[in-house]
Amino acid sequence: MNLIKYAVATTCLFLTVGTQAATVNIDLSGVASSTIINGVGAAFSERFDGQSIVGAALTGTPNTPLALAAGGSIFVAFWNPGVSAASNSLLAQPGNTAPLAILLDSDADSFSWTMGFSDSGSTINYSLFSTSGSLVGSGSVTMGSGYNNYSLSGLPAFRGIAFSDNNDSAGVRFQNMSYTTVATAVPEPGTYALMLAGLGLVGGFSRRQRKV
Repeated sequence: MNLIKYAVATTCLFLTVGTQAATVNIDLSGVASSTIINGVGAAFSERFDGQSIVGAALTGTPNTPLALAAGGSIFVAFWNPGVSAASNSLLAQPGNTAPLAILLDSDADSFSWTMGFSDSGSTINYSLFSTSGSLVGSGSVTMGSGYNNYSLSGLPAFRGIAFSDNNDSAGVRFQNMSYTTVATAVPEPGTYALMLAGLGLVGGFSRRQRKV
């Protein structure tokens, strides 16, 4: 009997495994300026625990587990650049040039946002971190003039993203942020059939044992 219970529990757990990717729009409608901002879908600061800020750059490796650290300030401003719907913008201080660290509510493999007022050809770097604080990816974004939409896709699974080394002296605003959650494998129909068949065999074996 215990064998059947174990097999049923294992099968039920297996059949529930698997989630589909979903787009999460980060909601900043209710946030206010602070050292750490908690929005719907993500939280924001200038750095992760274990990191330091030098000018517009970040140094150090985030601690385990990944967490935001208070320090500096992020100014929240309502702004409509005409690129997408009006929303709150985040401006990392001083001078809107400081780093911006973002801790997502779940693992993601893409990130999209609106950024401006940048000068054409200016660049800003990004770093991707796992939940354990390990660096899993990095790169640079070349900015267009004014406000523009940007998107990073096909990324390794990450929980935190940090923008730093902004070389636009006028600084930039961040808004209209979203990300795509990581999909986990869903068993194929044939796998379901095999699991159920195996469960039937376990039940039959158990019944034979009781008759002996």
